[in-house]
Amino acid sequence: MCGIAGIVSFQDRPVDLDLLQEMTDRQAHRGPDGEGFLLSWLESGGFCHALVPHTRHWDGRARVRVALGHRRLAILDLSERGLQPMTAGDARCWIVFNGEIYNHRELRAALEARGYTFKTRTDTEVLLQAYLAWGEECLARLQGMFAFAIWDGARGRLFCARDRLGIKPFYYGTSAATFTFASEMKALLACPGLDRAVDDDAVIAFLLHANCDYGERTLLRGVKALPPAHRLTVDLGGQVDVRPYWQLAPQAANGIPDRTRLEGLRELLTSTIRSHLISDVRAGSCLSGGIDSSTVVSLIGKIWREQPDAAAALGDRFFTFTSCWDYPELDEREYAGTVARAVGAEPHLVFPSAQDFWQAFPRMAWHQDMPFPSLSYYAQWCVMRAAREAGVKVLLDGQGGDEVFGGYAKFRYAYLASLLRSGHLVRMAREVGATLAQGDLYVLDLRRGYRYLPKQLRRLFGVDALLQGALRADWDRAISAESTPATRWWRYAASAGAGESAATLMQRIQVDDIFIDTLPLLLRMEDRSSMAFSLEARVPLLDHQLVDYGVSLPDHLKIQNGWSKFAIREAMRGVLPDVVRRRKTKLGFAAPDRRWLARELRPQVTELIEDTLRCEKYVDAAALRRWYGSSHATDANEESYLGLFRVLALEMWMRAFDFK
Repeated sequence: MCGIAGIVSFQDRPVDLDLLQEMTDRQAHRGPDGEGFLLSWLESGGFCHALVPHTRHWDGRARVRVALGHRRLAILDLSERGLQPMTAGDARCWIVFNGEIYNHRELRAALEARGYTFKTRTDTEVLLQAYLAWGEECLARLQGMFAFAIWDGARGRLFCARDRLGIKPFYYGTSAATFTFASEMKALLACPGLDRAVDDDAVIAFLLHANCDYGERTLLRGVKALPPAHRLTVDLGGQVDVRPYWQLAPQAANGIPDRTRLEGLRELLTSTIRSHLISDVRAGSCLSGGIDSSTVVSLIGKIWREQPDAAAALGDRFFTFTSCWDYPELDEREYAGTVARAVGAEPHLVFPSAQDFWQAFPRMAWHQDMPFPSLSYYAQWCVMRAAREAGVKVLLDGQGGDEVFGGYAKFRYAYLASLLRSGHLVRMAREVGATLAQGDLYVLDLRRGYRYLPKQLRRLFGVDALLQGALRADWDRAISAESTPATRWWRYAASAGAGESAATLMQRIQVDDIFIDTLPLLLRMEDRSSMAFSLEARVPLLDHQLVDYGVSLPDHLKIQNGWSKFAIREAMRGVLPDVVRRRKTKLGFAAPDRRWLARELRPQVTELIEDTLRCEKYVDAAALRRWYGSSHATDANEESYLGLFRVLALEMWMRAFDFK
């Protein structure tokens, strides 16, 4: 994992190398193992290139038209041969790359068969050689997480791309004079010509819907995110072209037997985990005690026992990291401990505290680039910190399992709605009964699913009591906007079954979750929390082949007999301990938001909101103070306190980056 940055100058204006150095320095935490810069300029009709370790080592500043910066986190081939920017072949193409190409060995063999030679063992060189061999079509051959930029001096253009699921970040800004890009938004904020204005609509959407990662939109007008599965090209004339190169399109059932699908899933899970264990530094895993991270850890343990060479990155000890709470209703130690013992792992238990959170809050706000909606991300922060302190540099996580295999309550709503629409009333009644029989009332708790109800019904629950009284916005317009989960959910429901080969309602919502509603935020938090401690976080359940396979599974292999994520539970039979595999409870990203904000952190929260708030453009500070000091706050539900936390997170973000 690394940090990348770059500037392309238009209209014969020279690149500001001091700016590029500042952009790269702001991302030093992403790559403490080295830095480098490519400088490119026109001479005699062609481009010349210079590679320098620091921008101050170059005295030809007036000529540079294109410059790339890189901060390295060494994971493969730890020698200096792996430093970037990197070139290959005739040295007319140079790359800066952040991520991992998990099939780089197979690609290297294919390229060597075509006559290509290699000087390193890095996946970076394989990626660049793949571009030299296949051009933009190389993207279709990549298995991995990546964000990269290739300066193609022969064509006079910059070619950039982001992985299919958006695991690795890529932000950019344009002006009449330059195109700039970086791994993190804070690097772009160093650019003097960047429009730093906050996008008011995006802020309101975050406060209401707990999300600010929608496609290319960010909270700043002048900064865009390259969407997942998109590539971008820039030429010196200022033309910026953004296009998709892949689409997640669920496949039809085609009569494949369920048993065959489950066997295929188990094989794909195992091969994916094996490919994600390739590393020249120590690896470990997050372990929450839920199905997803427990699946990852159980398969790692199986590979570690049966194929030790394939799990060499674990060394002689397999470290797991678990966030624990002193509150029984939130604690998952029992489940996590069972899995760790079953695979022979050495568990590391982390206990987040309210006081430590408040001290870490400003730093988290700076690292995350945009606000975050819950204290659960502080628990993730603590796990990453503990992993770094234990000497782990690569951390596998179970992120994505809920979206890919049907773990959220909304997927049950979707399945039941599909059964109702198709007239399968007996099956629908049986499914509801099975859910209730196993003691899972989650499916009937509409308070949990209020975001997916029409706005007329949402009012019945009063879940937005705090924000509805304090938000400076048109409430009806905000909750009924086209981008809200409820609007999209009902649009998908209306169009489901439009054609014989059309995706099911559940599959449509899964795709929405993966690219819009939940996963983009989760991946941003995963990336920033790990990078804050110079860790590489890997998410094998989001390998694009596994995602395609999982989303394409029939609905009844996701929800069956009252069980969510039925397919992965069945595929892991005999590998995952049954106490977890058949676990009925689901905590997800549970955290003591209400308890801490109402009690442990009350003095700190009071002091903050009594101060002059920078977010007062969006929130009525007086109304916020009245609510927090009233009996309404004492009796308020979890949702109101989550709304309060989003206000606090917005305020801390605006302070971290000096937004007015």
